[in-house]
Amino acid sequence: MDSILEIIAQGAWNGGNLVDNSFYEKKGLSFKGGIPVNDKTIEERIGVRTRKVAPLDERIGVTALQDLMDTSDIDPTRIKLVIGATNVGDDKYDPGPLIRHPYSIIRKDCPSALVFDLYAGCPGFNVSVELGFMLSLTGFLKAGDISIIVGAENIHRAQAFKPHDTANIIFGDDALATALETRVSTTTTGKYSNPHRDEFAIGKDTVSEIAHNIHALIGNTKIDGIIIDNQIGDLIHRVPATASRVQHALVELMYPEEAAKGTFRRFKEALDFYDRHVKSFAFDIMTLDANADHVETIAKAYVQSGKCKKVVSVFLAPDRTGTITLHEGSHYEFERPQKGVIDTITRTHGCFARYIQAVPDDGEVFGDMDGKGVFLYATRGAKTLLNELFSNNGIKIEDLDLIIEHQANFAMIPLTFEQVVDNDPPEIKEAVADLIANKMLTNVHERGNCSVVCMQRLPYDLMRGALQADIVQGFKVNKNLEQLQKAKLILNDSVGAGMTRSSFLQKLK
Repeated sequence: MDSILEIIAQGAWNGGNLVDNSFYEKKGLSFKGGIPVNDKTIEERIGVRTRKVAPLDERIGVTALQDLMDTSDIDPTRIKLVIGATNVGDDKYDPGPLIRHPYSIIRKDCPSALVFDLYAGCPGFNVSVELGFMLSLTGFLKAGDISIIVGAENIHRAQAFKPHDTANIIFGDDALATALETRVSTTTTGKYSNPHRDEFAIGKDTVSEIAHNIHALIGNTKIDGIIIDNQIGDLIHRVPATASRVQHALVELMYPEEAAKGTFRRFKEALDFYDRHVKSFAFDIMTLDANADHVETIAKAYVQSGKCKKVVSVFLAPDRTGTITLHEGSHYEFERPQKGVIDTITRTHGCFARYIQAVPDDGEVFGDMDGKGVFLYATRGAKTLLNELFSNNGIKIEDLDLIIEHQANFAMIPLTFEQVVDNDPPEIKEAVADLIANKMLTNVHERGNCSVVCMQRLPYDLMRGALQADIVQGFKVNKNLEQLQKAKLILNDSVGAGMTRSSFLQKLK
C-alpha cells in the first residue's frame, strides 16, 4: 500500500504579545522549595525565555483555520472530518464542543462533515491524526477526502490557572490548523461484531458508574481502548478526559488484588503494571450533533484497522444516560503504508490521571498540576511505547531524520531520549545531545509550552524558516535546520493529561 494519509497544508495564528520572564519576576512568585521565580530560575528549570499571549477579543482557533483556507488551495467541499484538538481552548466555561467556532467559517461548504472535539491532553493532535488514519484505513474516509485538525489553546484568556500558580509561567498561547488528505479508497477484511451492548443511566459518580457498567458488560475481557463521546462538556470532565479516569476505575475492578495492595499508588509499580497488563488508550470526543452513532463508527474503525481487537465505545448524554458497546474484530490485518502516515500508537495510564486535572474551587475552575508526577511520567514512560513503535516498524531512534517532540519543559527532553537511545551508558549523553542538536526541533524557549499545538507549530515554523539555532540549558538546538527540511522519516511524539502518550511515524517521498 503506497500512501493512506498525508499532511498537505497548515495555517496558523501568528499574533499575540511577546512576554518575557521579567513579567513573572515582578510578581513575587516562588517555585516549590522557596526558590524565587526570576529569569535565571525559569530558564534553569523549564528552559522558557518568552511566550506569546493572545488578545482577549480573538478566537485564535478561528484565525488559524481561516489562514489555512486563505493560504491553501483546499476545496472546502472535500472536507469530511473536522477535529478540534484542544483542552481548555478560549474559554474554560465554554461547555463545548469548542470546534464549533472555527467550523462556523466553513460549515456552509461542508455541512455533512463529521465534527467533534477530541480531548486527550497535549497529545490531542497526535491522537487526532491516529483517528483520521483509522478512518482512512477502513474506508470511512475515501480518496480525496480532507480532514482538518484545529489545535487551539488560549491559556491566558481562559485563565486556566490561579493567578499565583507557577504553572502560568510555562504556557504560551497558540493555534494552528492542519489539513490531511486521504490518498486512496480502501477497505479491510475480517470479522466484526458488537454483540455486547448496554443502555445505562448514572448518578453523580460519573467515572465509577461508567466503569461498573463496562465491567458488568465485558467482565475481565482485555480491551485495547475506551472512547467516550462525552456530552457533559464541563472542563472538569475533559481535563483529564473522562475516559482516562474510567480506564483506571475499570482496571481496579479487573485487578482488585493489585488495588488492595496499593500497586497503583506507587509510581514505578503502577507504570510497570500498566505497561505489562493494560496497554490501552482512553480519550474523549464531543460530537457537534451529539449523534450516538459517531463514536461507534470510530471505535469500529479502530478494530477493523487490524491494530486493535476490542474497543469499548460510550455515548454519554447530557442527562447522564447513554450506551456502552464492545466492538470486536478478528482476522483483520494492518497493512502498513509505504508513505505518509505509516504507523501510530497511543497508550493511556489512567492511574496517573490526577497529575493534570481541572478542579472546582469556590465556584471557579482551575488547572492543577503535579509537576513531579508529570515529569516522571513524561520521561520514564517513553521507553515502552517508543520501543514498541520502533520495533513494529523495524527502526531505531537513530534511523529517524526528524523528531517532533512535545515541548512541555526542555529539561524533560534529554531524560526522555536517554530512555530510548541504543548506546552504551558512557555514550548515552553524547548521543542524546547529538539528537537534540541535529534531529530535533525546539521552540519551548521562545513560545513556552503550547500544549496540544506545539506538535503542529514545530513543522510549520521549520518550513517557513522561523526557527533559529540556539543553546538551551547547555544543549545546542536547531543546529541542522536546512537538512531537517529534507527529512524523510519523522517521529511525532507527545505526552500529557490522562496521562497519555501518543506517537506517529511519517515517511515522506
